Order: sequence, then C-alpha cells, then structure tokens
Amino acid sequence: MENNINEGAAPRKKLGTGAVTAITAAACIVAALCVFLMIWYLGDSYPDFERRFSKEVAIPGLDDGFMPQGIENYDGVTYVSGYMADGSPSRIYAVGEDGEQLGYITVKGKDGPYSGHACGIATNGKKMWMVSEGTVYVLKYSDVKSNMSPDGGEAEVSGTWNAHCGADFCHYDGTYFYVGEFYRKGNYETDKAHRFETPAGDKNTAVILRYSSTTAYESENYDQSNLAPSRAYSIPGEIQGMAFNEKGDKIILSQSYALKNSHILVYEFDQSDTAYESSILKINGKNVRTYFLDSANLTSDYEIPCMSEGLYSDGDKVYVLFESAGKIYAPWVRERLYNVYSFRVRR
Repeated sequence: MENNINEGAAPRKKLGTGAVTAITAAACIVAALCVFLMIWYLGDSYPDFERRFSKEVAIPGLDDGFMPQGIENYDGVTYVSGYMADGSPSRIYAVGEDGEQLGYITVKGKDGPYSGHACGIATNGKKMWMVSEGTVYVLKYSDVKSNMSPDGGEAEVSGTWNAHCGADFCHYDGTYFYVGEFYRKGNYETDKAHRFETPAGDKNTAVILRYSSTTAYESENYDQSNLAPSRAYSIPGEIQGMAFNEKGDKIILSQSYALKNSHILVYEFDQSDTAYESSILKINGKNVRTYFLDSANLTSDYEIPCMSEGLYSDGDKVYVLFESAGKIYAPWVRERLYNVYSFRVRR
C-alpha cells in the first residue's frame, strides 16, 4: 500500500511577485498615513500662542451647531455672531462679564429670518451693525438687548446699505465704522479695483473701508447704495477680523483660512501725507484716501492655531474669536479652541 502522507491536503500556494508588491505598497501607505496623522495632530507648536495668549470666556452655542464669526464687546457684554451648521437662522449670542451665557437672538430681515454667515458685528450702543456678503444690516441695539433670551429671541433689521466691499468683518472705534473684506483666490474673489501692489512691493488683494457719515450709523432705510467711505486701507488676503490698539496707531488683523495656522498681524501705520494715495480707489465717484498695510509697516506676526475669526480690543488687550470648535470641522481640526483668547500687543 502506498503511503500518501499528503493525501487530502491542498497544496500550498506561494504569493506572486505582484501580490507581494501590492501588500507592501498598501502597508507603506498605511504607515505614511499614520505618521502624517501623528504629525498633524501632535507635531505642531505655537510658541507665541502658548506664551502670550490667555483663555477668556467660553464661546457660546457650540453644542447647538453655532459657527462663530464676529465678536464685539459693549458695556461689559460680549456679543458673538455666526451661522448655524444646519442652515437654520443665524444667531447673535450674548455673554456676561462673569462668563454666563445670557441668551441669543435671530435676525429678521424684510424677506424673513436671516440665515447667512453673519460675518461680523459692531455697536455704538444705539445701533448694532451686522455685516455679510456685501451688505451692512442695521439693528437697534435696544432691540438686541431686550429680546436676548436663553430660548432665543428675535430682532428686526431696520435698514441695510451697500458696503462697497465684500463685508466680511467690521469694527467700530468710537468715532468711525469700518467694514472689510476677505480674499482668497478662486473662491473668495474681490473687486479687481481693490487689489494693489503696495509701496513695499506686496500684492494686497482686499480693502477695509472707513465710514464717517452719520447716515451710515443711523440708517433706517433699506438698500442704500449712495454712501461713500472717507478712507480705505489696502490689506492682504484671508483677513477675518480687525481691531485697533489703544493709541489708534496700530491696526491688528486676524488672518486665517481652513486648517493651516492662523496669524495675528500688527501694523503700525503713518498717517502723514506720504502714507497714502488719494486717487487709486474711487467709490460712488469719490476718490478715497488709501493707506497701505504691508511688510514695510508690519511690526508683529503671531502664529497661532487655525481658524481665528473676529477681534475686539478693550484698550489693554486684544481678544480673538475662533471657529475651530464648530461642529462642521470637528473631525479635522488638530487644536479645537472652545474659548475666546486674549493677548497684549508688543510695545
């Protein structure tokens, strides 16, 4: 009888060269992805942020899908504007000095509840301005304050006007109202007339416009387009917010887009006769005196975590809002910030 020791056993098959190559390639891809993710989530550092920035009030509404954009502080109350991740009406939240959330309002326009980006807000205590998509929306501050509710109130827009720029952020300095725009090539373009080569040779791609007209503050009409700014500032791209220092001789800009590190840019500008050009920008037939913020007058550049948004200053500190803890970005952001942060500008 034959002794078949292998009878009934399937013969072993060796992997071909192609299969081995494919498995090796897949393993390399997985290893490279793991290394990338470790570097992405653990490998970055922000020396300026860790040394100079302090945690302040918690950003409201994040658990409800609020995506913060603009920030203002008036009479001890911090206001934060933004849109909702689910597309529901945009909100303006209020936070007290002790950090207590006071509530929120939605904004009602002539066509119904507003659900746009609500990019920036500012107030003089009589009016509150909300800016977005080229438009300034005017609210009565008393309506905002009285209708603020933990369950959500509503304030009605009393007027709108054409900002003559993208209207992606705004600021009120006690005398003037400023409205600026965000530029990014391909998806957030600006008017070509707003793009300049600066005296330092930089390519600035957006503007901030300063309005001094009383009409701009007290507007009670819809769709005004006849206002003209008294001054302009030529700025770089990807700017999300602005503030001034106490003396008013430094402009602080918040620069960010998506997941890359943000920058807080501080410019010291000279308002002498040689610091501007008076005929390069024309709005509503008026030449607008234009100052350049570029590498020649950039005095500080703080590199901080991604998605910095609006700014405000109390004269001592500058406060920075972040969007990075918003629900839309949760899977991707390496440094989710749930608070407003503050810093003091280098002197």
